[in-house]
Amino acid sequence: MKNSLAIIVNKTISVGCKVLKPILKKDGSVTPGYYASKINKNILNELEYPELRIGITGSSGKGTTTKLVAHVLKENGYNVVWNKNGSNLYNAAATLFLNNTSVISKKIKADIVLMELDESYINKVFDKNKLTHLVVTNLTRDQVARNGAPEVVYKKILGSIDNDTELIINGDDILVNRFTIDHTGKLVKYGIAKTKGDTSSPTIPVDGAYCPKCGSKIKYNYYHYGHLGDYKCPKCTFRRDPIKYEGSNVNLLSRTLKINGNKVNINSSFMFSAYAFTAAYALLKELGLEDQQIIKSFDTFSSKLEEFPYLGKRRIEMLDSKHENNLSYESSLSYIKSMPGDKTVIIGFDNVSRRYKFNDLSWLYDINFSVLDDKSIDKIYVIGKFKYDIYSVLIHNKVNKKKIILVDDYRNNLLKKIKNNSKGNIYSMVFVDTMGPILESLKEVK
Repeated sequence: MKNSLAIIVNKTISVGCKVLKPILKKDGSVTPGYYASKINKNILNELEYPELRIGITGSSGKGTTTKLVAHVLKENGYNVVWNKNGSNLYNAAATLFLNNTSVISKKIKADIVLMELDESYINKVFDKNKLTHLVVTNLTRDQVARNGAPEVVYKKILGSIDNDTELIINGDDILVNRFTIDHTGKLVKYGIAKTKGDTSSPTIPVDGAYCPKCGSKIKYNYYHYGHLGDYKCPKCTFRRDPIKYEGSNVNLLSRTLKINGNKVNINSSFMFSAYAFTAAYALLKELGLEDQQIIKSFDTFSSKLEEFPYLGKRRIEMLDSKHENNLSYESSLSYIKSMPGDKTVIIGFDNVSRRYKFNDLSWLYDINFSVLDDKSIDKIYVIGKFKYDIYSVLIHNKVNKKKIILVDDYRNNLLKKIKNNSKGNIYSMVFVDTMGPILESLKEVK
């Protein structure tokens, strides 16, 4: 009776949130599960789950990978329950699962449950009913004020699975590859082969500098970005290889690569897109899908990047850069530098996080902003409450201060100012809180 009541309450509040969304300005992805859990705090352990329970986690890239996997599965006829809005904590999972659960049978009505999961909440969502598959995209210093060191996050993930969970891990990430030591269940690795843009030395502080098996200094053959690349320990058997699913012939400008010999079109010119498609391919193959099914569905996956051709021949792209994560920023900066022609950059934020108010800014100094000291960068517009902090970091990275423009009121005709005082395509690296005013500014320009 208590379980049925929790399900009914969850569904009722969800309907109410949808009706009142214009007023509440919220989508109701979390609140219903909160109140349902008040009725029965163990409600998620008492549902009947489908045979396949899949999680995708990691410091960055898990959202794109989850969207891609869900798209392919649905196009191939699977009924998938997944968190399409990206909410990935306990109450969000409760809301999603209960909205898709029969009040009578307590059975989730789906072939597959697929969840983008916060690394710290895997064991809370899938406590009794463990995951059958878990993809780990990468581990890095991410939201340190909340998560602590990558070692802490690794142990949380390891403690959330059992030997019946198949791991699909990024072998290019030395921190993730540690699961080959500690996980005794089935494990496969994916990765990206050597590419044209690789470097022989790191461009940002490397989290994975020492062997997790024997503690010796790790030797890298090359770096893709951050601590992702090809490596081996000179003293023991720990190394990147063997890779079961490998992306190669990466061409970010043409947005193509090959995965195990199959040509794949990706949705953006970011290296993390190449990783997302390779990770998705690896998981889908492990689930039993054929190459033709996967590749065909990949081609219909729409681009996540938003482009607004409202500025004459100039284009603006809203880049999705995750705060407190140096790998995410590194990927965006590399993408901007690789684009042809002159460029104008918008960067800034009003809040460090939507989850807490620590306002830790140390992560800014883990990012190689010197990439912006390039002759192709015409102007850098710095906005938001922390604009002086960002300005200081840019100067610390020896970016030419003549290119930097501090904007006091970015909510007032920002793009008109940019249009009249800069050149080249515009790349916006802003947090969600500052994105709204920029989109409004786009309307004014249009």
